Amino acid sequence: MTVTALLVSHDGARWLPAVLDGLKAQTRAPDRVVAVDTGSTDASHGLLVDRLGSEAVVPAAPATGFGAAVQAGLDHAGSGATDWVWLLHDDSAPAPDALEVLLSAAAQTPSASVLGPKLREWPSLRRLLEVGVTISGTGRRETGLERGEYDQGQHDRSRDVLAVNTAGMLVRREVLDELGGFDPRLPVFGNDLDFGWRAARAGHRTITVPGSVVFHVEAAHRGVRRTPLTGQVRRAERRAMLYTLLANGALWALPFLVVRLLLGSLVRALGLLLVRSPREAYDELVALVTTYLRPDRIVAARIERRRTATVPPREVRRLLAPPWLPYRHGLDFVTDVGTAVAQQAGEVSSARRSRRVDATETGPVPVEAENLPADTGLFSRLLTSPTAAVFVALVVLAVVGMRGLLGSGALSGGALLRAPDTAIAWWDLYLESWHDVGVGSGMPAAPYVLPLAAAGSLLLGKAWLLLDVLFLLAVPVAAFGGYRFLLRATGARFPALWGAVAYGLFPVLSGAVNQGRLGTVAAALLLPWLAHSALFLAPTHSADRRRRAAWRTALWLALLAAFAPLAWPLAVAVACVAVLAGLVLDRAHWSAPGVWGPVAIPLLAVPVLLLPWSLFTPGRRGLIAWLSEAGLPAKDLLGQVGAWDVVLGRAAEVGSAPGWISAGVIVAAVAALLRRDTRGRVLPAWLVLVLGLVAVALLARSGEPVWLGFPMLVVQAAAVCAATFAATGISALISGSSFGWRQPVGLLVVAVAVLSPVVGLGWWVATGVPGPLDRRPVTTVPPYMTDAARLDPDHGVLVIRGDRRSGLEYTVLRGDGQRTGDDTVTPPAADQRGLTDLVTALATSPESGDIDRLGRYGIAFVYAPARADVVLAGNLDSASGLSPASAVRRGARAWQLEATPSDAALAHPDSSVRPWLLAVQLIALLVTAVLAAPTRRVRR
Repeated sequence: MTVTALLVSHDGARWLPAVLDGLKAQTRAPDRVVAVDTGSTDASHGLLVDRLGSEAVVPAAPATGFGAAVQAGLDHAGSGATDWVWLLHDDSAPAPDALEVLLSAAAQTPSASVLGPKLREWPSLRRLLEVGVTISGTGRRETGLERGEYDQGQHDRSRDVLAVNTAGMLVRREVLDELGGFDPRLPVFGNDLDFGWRAARAGHRTITVPGSVVFHVEAAHRGVRRTPLTGQVRRAERRAMLYTLLANGALWALPFLVVRLLLGSLVRALGLLLVRSPREAYDELVALVTTYLRPDRIVAARIERRRTATVPPREVRRLLAPPWLPYRHGLDFVTDVGTAVAQQAGEVSSARRSRRVDATETGPVPVEAENLPADTGLFSRLLTSPTAAVFVALVVLAVVGMRGLLGSGALSGGALLRAPDTAIAWWDLYLESWHDVGVGSGMPAAPYVLPLAAAGSLLLGKAWLLLDVLFLLAVPVAAFGGYRFLLRATGARFPALWGAVAYGLFPVLSGAVNQGRLGTVAAALLLPWLAHSALFLAPTHSADRRRRAAWRTALWLALLAAFAPLAWPLAVAVACVAVLAGLVLDRAHWSAPGVWGPVAIPLLAVPVLLLPWSLFTPGRRGLIAWLSEAGLPAKDLLGQVGAWDVVLGRAAEVGSAPGWISAGVIVAAVAALLRRDTRGRVLPAWLVLVLGLVAVALLARSGEPVWLGFPMLVVQAAAVCAATFAATGISALISGSSFGWRQPVGLLVVAVAVLSPVVGLGWWVATGVPGPLDRRPVTTVPPYMTDAARLDPDHGVLVIRGDRRSGLEYTVLRGDGQRTGDDTVTPPAADQRGLTDLVTALATSPESGDIDRLGRYGIAFVYAPARADVVLAGNLDSASGLSPASAVRRGARAWQLEATPSDAALAHPDSSVRPWLLAVQLIALLVTAVLAAPTRRVRR
């Protein structure tokens, strides 16, 4: 049998000498060697001519694909003089007996028309690349080998396969002619799979011959060699796989295959985004789109294959990858990600331990740490680490201090509505376009509902548990975030611990926890993480780190603004002041090109990340939408707030600690300005403190009685930072100076500052939670009314509170009452004007048709809590269409409409834009999360 070796080359001069030496060393030399050079720009053409002679080298254009190059070589060799064609790449070196073993297998297996060797990696020579290849239903090239698997003879068994690699493929010349060679629509990648699939459909057999070995560089696949035909390697490979599946798959399964590849590619792109590979995700989507935009190529390919097919598709199915294989790959991917995360955590831990060892040898490091042996157990570390001891103590004190809130039932009271039964209710509230609240509402839910829904889902849907964690563990969790930030900013452990405890006490000392102020409590937990991320926006860091920090800061700022919208305009003010200060004090860094971009990204991204709330709600509700925090306004709990209350962090009288407890922090912050050596670090904290005070002043003069919790939190956090920055090295400063007035004053300031959080902890433990927040059942209206409203939302309850002298307020309850987040979708006052006028008429001089109008608002009951207004009760008693009902509580009054209520007057606003805005928000969140993630290094 005659054999023609056909070598295709393009810019392969670095490998060609070894390939040609391998050809020359064959124990069974080919009868003829033909080389096709596709416009090489290096020394490839000269090497081929010198070694093979000019008559054996066929020149071709640079844009010639692999299939066209093979056809050019066959035409040059002529027909009738060759039984077998042995295909080689310019980066595939055959072992000396490679061809002899292939021909021996062909003689022993006459039914085989295509034979392939075992491919090993070049230059390692031992790692396996392929021993036959197939394709999965999702378009993945499957070799059946583990990544980096070494050849130990474990795959040395000849078997039938769908295809073999063209690097070393031995194929009958008549089969090549019968099938028309390789598909010209696959210029580089996917030729082997497509040809093998067509050969199988034509009734030809493809087998592997592991005894024959070829060493392959895979230069095009690894990106070592780029040609005009390869382009973006991953994109070209993916496009080839999609084309191969669509061109060769069974006709009956084609619609299913089209949908599966579409959804699968989208999922793959999403997965690549989540592992911080946006370029690969982009290639995935481009390959999908470019393939689907050319259905004519698929149709033409299927027609061509139908002409040569003699075997039904089900006969080839056994050669394809099993259907469960893609799902195993998905599981492997998740496992690999988890392993990578664990490995990275271990590396971080090892790095920290090594820094501690270095500290003992070379002196102090920026972050102080305990010099413990590397094998110290966890329990021993807890006993010997002051940091661990402080946080364990905070958790224990949290249990004691929150003892009044422990027990069964849901937390509620003050500004906090009780949690829904499951987190699904939060998802429904956030995603629904229309809410059966009041007179009907199309208002979007507040953005904080989304993180509540996500976090509640992680807690197995237990919404009440999430609120319990936020309020009961507010102090230790806030302190942990503060410690992490202060440790990074100062590098001093003990000052950071003091600052963390002083900061962590703010939610209880200010009255935020006691009044159920969800917005302030959540903001206290989130603010340190935002500050920590913003540290890396400084121009002293690398460009890549600043970019990632910018997007990470955008996520933290959006999350913070979701609970406290005032955080966004305040962040804009802080950023403007920081940039101006940077231009004045460090113009060399801050005037460089591209420096302002990372600072602007978080500020511009937040309104997009808070869609659709940021687009609709401020315009409908006005300025109050930016001033209000998560939770009810609870204006009756605000009280009078003076200037000293603001400075000392007391946002209200109810549930707050005496102001003098926090005086030590303020004294330390003021004294921090006196230290010249740390004044440069203290001044930025004071700038933030002043901006916080300005925000408090503006809110106080806004004319709206609002809770001042968040701006006061910023003031206290800035004061703690200033004091902590100045506390670094305070002992050395006091002991290193000659004795004078500074020593006793400094010691006094330190003593007052240290005692401040200690006294605060003592007050918290002694008093518990002296506020309206508790776990008592909420009985706003009689149970029979809520039962009726739960069965039919049109049987709502109109609750009217107050009297005509102090003013009447009303709410409409549907279902079993309001839950956390429901207050955010209440219709604006303008939308409820009709019902407001109707309630006013009922309280003053009701007319005959007012009760019928009330029924058209889906109201079946009217309820006036205890100490019901006498005039209102008299008017409703005399109104026709109402009958007295049981009020349960003494002093309360209740009425029931005699007619069946309807929803004729309820609003059903157009909400066709909301789904699109939610889609924009989802895309923005995914893109921001991906850009904030660490850059993935792709290994080839």
